[in-house]
Amino acid sequence: MEANTNIMTIFQPQNIGSIAQAAPQAWTENNQSHDRCLKYAQVLLDRVRLEGMSADLDKEIAVFLERARKTVSKMKQKRSPVTQLFDIIRSSYAALENDIDPGRKDTLPEQLQQMRNRYADERRQQEEQKRRERQRLMLINQAKEAHAANCLQTLRQIVVAAENRIIQTIDGIVSATTLENYQLQLMRIEQMTESIPAATVADRYSPQVAAIHIEQGIPGPERLQIEQRVLNENINGLIRQSTDNIRERKQRAIDIMPSKRKELERMATAEKEEAERIKKQMEERERMESERREKERAEREAKEKAAAELAAKKQEMDSLFGSAQAQAVEYQPKTSVKKRINVLNPDGFMQVVGMWWAQHGCTLSVAELEKEFKKQLTFCNKLANDKDHPVFIQSEHIEYVDDVRAK
Repeated sequence: MEANTNIMTIFQPQNIGSIAQAAPQAWTENNQSHDRCLKYAQVLLDRVRLEGMSADLDKEIAVFLERARKTVSKMKQKRSPVTQLFDIIRSSYAALENDIDPGRKDTLPEQLQQMRNRYADERRQQEEQKRRERQRLMLINQAKEAHAANCLQTLRQIVVAAENRIIQTIDGIVSATTLENYQLQLMRIEQMTESIPAATVADRYSPQVAAIHIEQGIPGPERLQIEQRVLNENINGLIRQSTDNIRERKQRAIDIMPSKRKELERMATAEKEEAERIKKQMEERERMESERREKERAEREAKEKAAAELAAKKQEMDSLFGSAQAQAVEYQPKTSVKKRINVLNPDGFMQVVGMWWAQHGCTLSVAELEKEFKKQLTFCNKLANDKDHPVFIQSEHIEYVDDVRAK
């Protein structure tokens, strides 16, 4: 307020006129003093170059330097009213600007900026906490889905293994059929079960899924719920599919048994060599049939596995998409996040200086480093010039020289 009052007083017409009259005169007089001082200084310099320094010339120069100091003081006094005016004007304008500058400490706009900074930091931390929570829930959901897929795969493997055992038994009966046991073998095939007991599948399922390793922790009760849900939703369908496969293989075995008997009868009445040929033909057909069934089984399992993997990927993508959609759009202040060193103790400054030196300081010249370390050099010089207890740095990289000044 005082600065504003002063500048308004200066801007009064009578004051402006007075200053305008005094300024040219002060400039003229100071300019004359400047020229006379430099002219006489040049004369003394020329005499030193021609004559060399002497006691008389040293005294004369000392008198000149003293007069020069007084001339500088008088020049400052003459221009003081004018320069003080400009200083007041500059300070007044600067004060107005500084009061509303958000970048200057303790101004009202700077206080508002600090409030915004704190608010932005709080919102950023809140959003980061929400993001971490969403990430945690997403990972848990993915783990649940992965565990459900593993449980389904385990259940399918149990059912398929049981199906393969029954089919292999049927194939074994067909292969072991002779003329003597034909009726018995045919009856055994006809009486073979076509369905896998659900209880047996469940008994094998529980310990196997319990041994599945899960990276992302799922609470025990929820894990059991997932395992039971997969079992309840899929066991009947998988058993029905296996039952159809077993029934188909069983019927095919029953259908080929008559032709099997005819070949056995031919073998019994044929010569030895012919019997061997028929036997080899039968074995080759059975081998080819077995390979065909194995190929069909492998293709079926590959399709089921591919379908399961595709469903798992789709479920994962749906989960990610759903997680992104669930994020509420909230106001977020624009922020610029930069790292800033917060030194915890004095020793930390040594680490800062060390990094500065390694990354930048070591590339500077001695003159540039003298500017950077001006305060530190001044402090060390003060210690060296202490009259009572001078302190010196002992180093091969440093020397102390005498700085002689004439008084």
